[in-house]
Amino acid sequence: MKVFIPNVNFNTVNSLSIFILTRPFFSESGWCNDDELKRKWNVINSVEYTSNISEARFVLIPHSINWYFEHNSQNELIDINSDCKRLNIKAYGIIVGDLGISFPDFSNIYYFRMGGFKSQLSSKNMSFPFSLSDQWVTIFKSKDPIPNQKNEVPVIGFCGHASFDIRKNVIEKLKFFKENCFRLIKNPFRNDFEPLFASAFERACLLRSFEKSSKIKTNFIYRNHYRAGAKNEKERRDTTIEYYNNLKDSDYILCLRGAGNFSVRLYETLMMGKIPIFINTDCILPFEDKIDWKNHVVWVEWEHRKNCAAIVSDFHANISNNDFIRLQESNRRLWKNQLSVSAILEKL
Repeated sequence: MKVFIPNVNFNTVNSLSIFILTRPFFSESGWCNDDELKRKWNVINSVEYTSNISEARFVLIPHSINWYFEHNSQNELIDINSDCKRLNIKAYGIIVGDLGISFPDFSNIYYFRMGGFKSQLSSKNMSFPFSLSDQWVTIFKSKDPIPNQKNEVPVIGFCGHASFDIRKNVIEKLKFFKENCFRLIKNPFRNDFEPLFASAFERACLLRSFEKSSKIKTNFIYRNHYRAGAKNEKERRDTTIEYYNNLKDSDYILCLRGAGNFSVRLYETLMMGKIPIFINTDCILPFEDKIDWKNHVVWVEWEHRKNCAAIVSDFHANISNNDFIRLQESNRRLWKNQLSVSAILEKL
């Protein structure tokens, strides 16, 4: 299977700034098929770069979609779309950033993104999983986690930014208010305005509801700042180990959106072979036509969040020990086999 990637300025571009799906083919001298590089990304036998778009099964757009609009280079997207339309193939690009800003649709270009609201977005938008290295192998020095046996009472874990601080609540909401004012000035008829959402406050409220339940055992670490405000490498390493130990020692993990309408913790939970408690805030999830996400998480709609503890308790009571173990193993396989760079290229 061959992929075409339009050229960039290889003298100035940083490989970390381009779409991650293009990085297995990136060298300082141009796009290539380097076996060592492709082996690093585990794409040796799946996808090959071609400099001839007529040979390609699909196209990867190297810069973010935001970049083309910020640099007045929309014509490059128009040209890519025209070529894809002529050849009856698709192109894929990435929209970066937390906020769910929308961009004009093209007939043959599909957008990957993490932020955004499902009800606001066209079918040309798809969720992209947050890219993670395998922290289980790095920190705990084994191939895969050993699944927990089912105990009578479920252990709910959370380590992160959660706070009842009114000042932080107001500041978070003001950020979205300012963003909405900016969008309103640019186009008052747009439909991608952001809800005024204070993620740290909403997380704290959900954690408190778990703590009040007699049917739940909690394993919570409240942090007043993102990554505990770590300022140096040692603090970042220590807080990372503390974070993943919290995941390891829990059965279920609360996964609620942050500044953007997506949860990085969802993918970290799957990586660790745990069960996400996924609070759906009109989210888009990766490959929803291929992955039945409700078979991998405890799914809680936002409007039912006040009953979250009871929903998790009922789920745990009704799952057998064997199915509980299988679910943990299935979630680890989902992350390894379907949400990696090589797996996404296979899907495309």
